[in-house]
Amino acid sequence: MKSSRVLLVVSALLSLSAWCANPAWQAGRIVEVQKDVNTKTLYWLVNTPITEDEISYRISVHLKGRILTGIYQLGKLQGPPPETWVKDQPVNTQIDGDTMFLQQPGGSTLKLKIFKRKTAPLVRPVTSEELAEAYATPSSGPDDSATGFIPPAPAAPAAAPRPVAPPPAPAAPTGTISLRTTPYLADLYLDGENMGYTPARINLPPGKHVVRFEKQGYKTWSKEFTLTAGSELLVDATLEKK
Repeated sequence: MKSSRVLLVVSALLSLSAWCANPAWQAGRIVEVQKDVNTKTLYWLVNTPITEDEISYRISVHLKGRILTGIYQLGKLQGPPPETWVKDQPVNTQIDGDTMFLQQPGGSTLKLKIFKRKTAPLVRPVTSEELAEAYATPSSGPDDSATGFIPPAPAAPAAAPRPVAPPPAPAAPTGTISLRTTPYLADLYLDGENMGYTPARINLPPGKHVVRFEKQGYKTWSKEFTLTAGSELLVDATLEKK
Protein backbone atom coordinates (compact mmCIF):
# COMPACT_ATOMS: atom_id res chain seq x y z
CA MET A 1 0.00 0.00 0.00
CA LYS A 2 2.79 2.45 0.91
CA SER A 3 4.70 1.68 -2.27
CA SER A 4 1.54 2.36 -4.31
CA ARG A 5 1.11 5.76 -2.65
CA VAL A 6 4.77 6.62 -3.31
CA LEU A 7 4.33 5.71 -6.97
CA LEU A 8 1.22 7.90 -7.21
CA VAL A 9 3.06 10.88 -5.66
CA VAL A 10 6.07 10.44 -7.96
CA SER A 11 3.79 10.16 -11.00
CA ALA A 12 1.94 13.34 -10.01
CA LEU A 13 5.22 15.25 -9.51
CA LEU A 14 6.53 14.08 -12.90
CA SER A 15 3.30 15.19 -14.58
CA LEU A 16 3.51 18.60 -12.88
CA SER A 17 7.16 18.95 -13.90
CA ALA A 18 6.34 18.10 -17.52
CA TRP A 19 3.50 20.66 -17.55
CA CYS A 20 5.76 23.42 -16.16
CA ALA A 21 8.49 22.59 -18.69
CA ASN A 22 6.02 22.85 -21.59
CA PRO A 23 3.48 25.55 -20.72
CA ALA A 24 0.61 25.70 -23.17
CA TRP A 25 -0.04 28.63 -25.50
CA GLN A 26 -2.75 30.94 -24.22
CA ALA A 27 -4.61 33.63 -26.15
CA GLY A 28 -4.18 37.16 -24.78
CA ARG A 29 -4.47 40.69 -26.13
CA ILE A 30 -1.82 43.32 -26.84
CA VAL A 31 -2.07 46.31 -24.47
CA GLU A 32 0.89 48.39 -25.66
CA VAL A 33 4.09 48.12 -27.71
CA GLN A 34 6.70 50.77 -26.97
CA LYS A 35 10.09 51.33 -28.59
CA ASP A 36 12.96 52.73 -26.47
CA VAL A 37 16.18 54.19 -27.87
CA ASN A 38 19.20 54.59 -25.58
CA THR A 39 22.16 56.41 -27.11
CA LYS A 40 25.49 55.04 -25.86
CA THR A 41 28.83 56.78 -26.37
CA LEU A 42 31.37 54.32 -27.82
CA TYR A 43 34.38 56.63 -27.89
CA TRP A 44 35.45 60.23 -28.60
CA LEU A 45 37.05 61.40 -31.83
CA VAL A 46 38.80 64.67 -30.94
CA ASN A 47 35.82 66.55 -29.37
CA THR A 48 33.08 64.58 -31.16
CA PRO A 49 31.40 61.63 -29.43
CA ILE A 50 30.89 58.53 -31.56
CA THR A 51 27.58 57.05 -30.43
CA GLU A 52 25.45 53.99 -31.00
CA ASP A 53 21.72 53.61 -30.47
CA GLU A 54 20.58 50.64 -28.39
CA ILE A 55 16.96 49.84 -29.27
CA SER A 56 14.68 47.85 -27.00
CA TYR A 57 10.97 47.06 -27.04
CA ARG A 58 8.54 46.86 -24.13
CA ILE A 59 5.38 44.86 -24.81
CA SER A 60 2.41 44.63 -22.43
CA VAL A 61 -0.06 41.73 -22.80
CA HIS A 62 -3.44 41.28 -21.07
CA LEU A 63 -3.59 37.58 -20.16
CA LYS A 64 -6.49 36.27 -18.10
CA GLY A 65 -6.65 38.58 -15.04
CA ARG A 66 -3.16 40.12 -15.34
CA ILE A 67 -1.22 42.56 -17.47
CA LEU A 68 2.34 41.34 -18.02
CA THR A 69 5.05 43.65 -19.37
CA GLY A 70 8.23 42.24 -20.87
CA ILE A 71 11.30 43.76 -22.49
CA TYR A 72 13.85 42.62 -25.06
CA GLN A 73 16.71 44.27 -26.94
CA LEU A 74 16.68 44.50 -30.72
CA GLY A 75 19.43 42.35 -32.19
CA LYS A 76 20.37 39.75 -34.78
CA LEU A 77 18.22 37.05 -33.15
CA GLN A 78 15.10 39.15 -32.52
CA GLY A 79 13.84 41.89 -34.80
CA PRO A 80 11.11 44.49 -34.21
CA PRO A 81 7.61 43.24 -33.32
CA PRO A 82 4.96 43.03 -36.07
CA GLU A 83 3.30 46.32 -37.03
CA THR A 84 -0.08 44.59 -36.63
CA TRP A 85 0.44 44.35 -32.86
CA VAL A 86 -1.73 47.25 -31.85
CA LYS A 87 -3.95 47.63 -28.79
CA ASP A 88 -6.48 44.75 -28.36
CA GLN A 89 -4.82 42.59 -31.08
CA PRO A 90 -4.98 38.84 -30.19
CA VAL A 91 -1.62 37.18 -29.53
CA ASN A 92 -0.60 33.65 -28.53
CA THR A 93 1.32 33.85 -25.25
CA GLN A 94 3.39 31.39 -23.24
CA ILE A 95 4.69 32.08 -19.73
CA ASP A 96 7.63 30.21 -18.20
CA GLY A 97 8.64 31.76 -14.87
CA ASP A 98 9.93 35.28 -15.60
CA THR A 99 10.06 34.64 -19.36
CA MET A 100 7.26 35.49 -21.80
CA PHE A 101 7.10 34.06 -25.33
CA LEU A 102 4.92 35.75 -27.97
CA GLN A 103 4.10 33.96 -31.22
CA GLN A 104 4.39 36.12 -34.32
CA PRO A 105 2.46 35.64 -37.58
CA GLY A 106 4.48 33.16 -39.61
CA GLY A 107 5.42 30.98 -36.62
CA SER A 108 8.51 32.70 -35.19
CA THR A 109 8.61 33.62 -31.49
CA LEU A 110 9.75 36.64 -29.49
CA LYS A 111 11.33 35.99 -26.07
CA LEU A 112 10.90 38.72 -23.43
CA LYS A 113 12.02 39.18 -19.82
CA ILE A 114 9.01 39.97 -17.60
CA PHE A 115 9.69 42.93 -15.30
CA LYS A 116 6.19 44.06 -14.37
CA ARG A 117 2.99 42.23 -13.41
CA LYS A 118 -0.29 43.97 -12.64
CA THR A 119 -3.69 42.57 -11.74
CA ALA A 120 -6.53 43.57 -14.06
CA PRO A 121 -10.10 42.59 -14.91
CA LEU A 122 -10.44 39.40 -16.95
CA VAL A 123 -9.39 39.91 -20.55
CA ARG A 124 -12.16 39.98 -23.16
CA PRO A 125 -12.32 36.43 -24.57
CA VAL A 126 -10.49 35.86 -27.85
CA THR A 127 -12.64 34.06 -30.42
CA SER A 128 -11.25 31.42 -32.76
CA GLU A 129 -12.11 33.69 -35.72
CA GLU A 130 -10.07 36.58 -34.25
CA LEU A 131 -7.09 34.30 -33.59
CA ALA A 132 -7.26 32.79 -37.08
CA GLU A 133 -7.36 36.26 -38.64
CA ALA A 134 -4.41 37.43 -36.50
CA TYR A 135 -2.25 34.54 -37.72
CA ALA A 136 -3.60 34.22 -41.26
CA THR A 137 -1.03 33.98 -44.07
CA PRO A 138 -1.57 36.68 -46.74
CA SER A 139 -2.87 35.34 -50.03
CA SER A 140 -0.30 35.12 -52.84
CA GLY A 141 -2.83 35.71 -55.64
CA PRO A 142 -4.57 33.36 -58.11
CA ASP A 143 -3.15 29.88 -58.79
CA ASP A 144 -1.30 29.80 -62.12
CA SER A 145 -1.79 26.04 -62.35
CA ALA A 146 -5.59 26.28 -62.67
CA THR A 147 -7.09 24.41 -65.64
CA GLY A 148 -7.87 26.55 -68.68
CA PHE A 149 -6.54 29.85 -69.88
CA ILE A 150 -7.78 33.18 -68.56
CA PRO A 151 -6.85 36.04 -70.89
CA PRO A 152 -5.25 39.01 -69.19
CA ALA A 153 -7.47 41.98 -68.45
CA PRO A 154 -7.07 44.91 -70.84
CA ALA A 155 -4.72 47.59 -69.64
CA ALA A 156 -6.40 50.53 -68.00
CA PRO A 157 -5.98 53.87 -69.77
CA ALA A 158 -3.17 55.99 -68.44
CA ALA A 159 -4.31 58.34 -65.72
CA ALA A 160 -3.90 62.04 -66.22
CA PRO A 161 -0.86 63.42 -64.40
CA ARG A 162 -1.66 64.78 -60.99
CA PRO A 163 -0.56 68.24 -59.98
CA VAL A 164 2.58 68.29 -57.90
CA ALA A 165 1.82 69.01 -54.27
CA PRO A 166 3.71 71.86 -52.65
CA PRO A 167 6.56 70.84 -50.34
CA PRO A 168 5.53 70.36 -46.69
CA ALA A 169 6.14 73.16 -44.24
CA PRO A 170 9.38 72.80 -42.25
CA ALA A 171 8.97 71.09 -38.89
CA ALA A 172 9.00 73.21 -35.77
CA PRO A 173 12.43 73.31 -34.06
CA THR A 174 12.90 70.95 -31.13
CA GLY A 175 15.50 69.94 -28.58
CA THR A 176 16.43 66.45 -27.43
CA ILE A 177 16.58 65.12 -23.88
CA SER A 178 18.04 61.77 -22.83
CA LEU A 179 16.72 60.39 -19.54
CA ARG A 180 18.35 57.68 -17.45
CA THR A 181 17.84 56.41 -13.91
CA THR A 182 19.54 54.08 -11.49
CA PRO A 183 17.82 51.67 -11.16
CA TYR A 184 16.37 51.73 -14.68
CA LEU A 185 12.74 51.08 -15.75
CA ALA A 186 11.37 53.88 -13.56
CA ASP A 187 8.03 55.45 -14.51
CA LEU A 188 8.77 58.62 -16.53
CA TYR A 189 6.58 61.74 -16.47
CA LEU A 190 7.22 64.86 -18.57
CA ASP A 191 5.15 67.92 -17.70
CA GLY A 192 2.78 65.62 -15.81
CA GLU A 193 2.24 63.21 -18.73
CA ASN A 194 3.27 59.54 -18.48
CA MET A 195 5.90 58.90 -21.17
CA GLY A 196 6.70 55.25 -20.32
CA TYR A 197 9.86 54.03 -18.62
CA THR A 198 13.56 54.90 -18.44
CA PRO A 199 15.89 54.93 -20.28
CA ALA A 200 14.38 57.13 -22.97
CA ARG A 201 15.32 59.75 -25.58
CA ILE A 202 12.63 62.30 -26.41
CA ASN A 203 12.29 65.37 -28.66
CA LEU A 204 10.60 68.35 -27.01
CA PRO A 205 9.72 71.91 -28.02
CA PRO A 206 12.00 74.62 -26.62
CA GLY A 207 11.12 76.06 -23.22
CA LYS A 208 10.77 75.04 -19.59
CA HIS A 209 9.79 71.46 -18.75
CA VAL A 210 9.49 69.33 -15.62
CA VAL A 211 10.66 65.71 -15.46
CA ARG A 212 9.60 63.27 -12.72
CA PHE A 213 10.69 59.69 -11.99
CA GLU A 214 8.73 57.24 -9.86
CA LYS A 215 9.50 53.64 -8.94
CA GLN A 216 8.02 51.39 -6.29
CA GLY A 217 10.19 51.33 -3.17
CA TYR A 218 12.05 54.56 -4.11
CA LYS A 219 11.52 58.26 -3.42
CA THR A 220 10.05 60.41 -6.19
CA TRP A 221 12.68 62.43 -8.09
CA SER A 222 11.82 65.58 -10.08
CA LYS A 223 13.63 68.46 -11.78
CA GLU A 224 12.79 71.51 -13.89
CA PHE A 225 14.97 72.22 -16.92
CA THR A 226 15.06 74.59 -19.90
CA LEU A 227 15.55 73.22 -23.42
CA THR A 228 16.63 75.30 -26.40
CA ALA A 229 16.08 74.51 -30.09
CA GLY A 230 18.70 72.12 -31.45
CA SER A 231 20.20 71.39 -28.03
CA GLU A 232 20.75 67.97 -26.41
CA LEU A 233 20.39 67.50 -22.66
CA LEU A 234 21.12 64.49 -20.45
CA VAL A 235 19.26 63.87 -17.19
CA ASP A 236 20.84 61.02 -15.17
CA ALA A 237 19.15 60.47 -11.81
CA THR A 238 19.97 58.10 -8.96
CA LEU A 239 16.80 57.24 -7.02
CA GLU A 240 16.95 56.91 -3.23
CA LYS A 241 15.25 54.05 -1.45
CA LYS A 242 12.40 54.91 0.92
